[in-house]
Amino acid sequence: MLFVATATLFSQAFVDKGYHPKTTALGHSAIAMKEDAALLFYNPASIGFENSAQVFAGFTQLYPYVADDNLNVLNAGAAYAIGSLGTAGIGFTQFAPNFWSERSIVFSFASTTLLDNLSLGLSAKLLSWSAESPQGEYAVPEPALSYTGMSFDIGALFVLPEIFEKNDLQFAIALNDVTQPVISNSGNGTALPLQITAGFAFLSHRYDYTLYGSSTMKNGDTKISIGYELSALKTTTFGIESEFIVRIGMGRIINNDTQGDYNGGFGLSFDQLTVDYSYSYQAAVRHIGGISSIALSYDF
Repeated sequence: MLFVATATLFSQAFVDKGYHPKTTALGHSAIAMKEDAALLFYNPASIGFENSAQVFAGFTQLYPYVADDNLNVLNAGAAYAIGSLGTAGIGFTQFAPNFWSERSIVFSFASTTLLDNLSLGLSAKLLSWSAESPQGEYAVPEPALSYTGMSFDIGALFVLPEIFEKNDLQFAIALNDVTQPVISNSGNGTALPLQITAGFAFLSHRYDYTLYGSSTMKNGDTKISIGYELSALKTTTFGIESEFIVRIGMGRIINNDTQGDYNGGFGLSFDQLTVDYSYSYQAAVRHIGGISSIALSYDF
């Protein structure tokens, strides 16, 4: 089982291993979500509607039953509105189990200059990985390996306000790794495939819920994802506004023999501080535990 889980993780370098519990809990369907710094990992246009600043930091524990000390992901980032010019963002993620290290630094910019309800975004990503040389009494002597390169994402997000009374509809599309960089140490062979994701978000301000849906095409596979979040409780105590949000989601590759993933989580905010948590159950890979993720964010 260790071999299966490790092979799955290492053969998919720089894929989403859990950038933020909010998006994970929604089944990775929130491509059309906006105003959240962590979304720059998925769609750079999503931060274009930010009107102040936000920072976040998160931790994801992968497969707790696998015998490895460091199967976890660290994430952090920020988004800052630069007046009428747009919004700049930066994100960092690291995955570093034994003998392997994988890092991404994302620089994003999005703007609503053309239309107030249309955000266009671009991300430049610095990608790097390194693998230690084999160790142990019976290890075959080989040099350590490493890679550093660049990739780019582009995206758009369009908002239709008040399609019904107190209801908004948002559409988004994102193209990730549009340059399809070769990420092997030799410069030949493995390349990051182009990923195209399109989706929507239906926001009901009257009943405080949002419905998400998305479709992702990558490597000839198509994945359909859906998600739902509901504001279950809002209150003000001693002048401090707090809110409890419940989230559920799921996704499945429709043209492949998979059982998909099932997700859930919550968000708890106190004024500008928010705690988000998610749990993801991978039905196709059993007996190695689910994926837990937690993050803190602060709005200025």
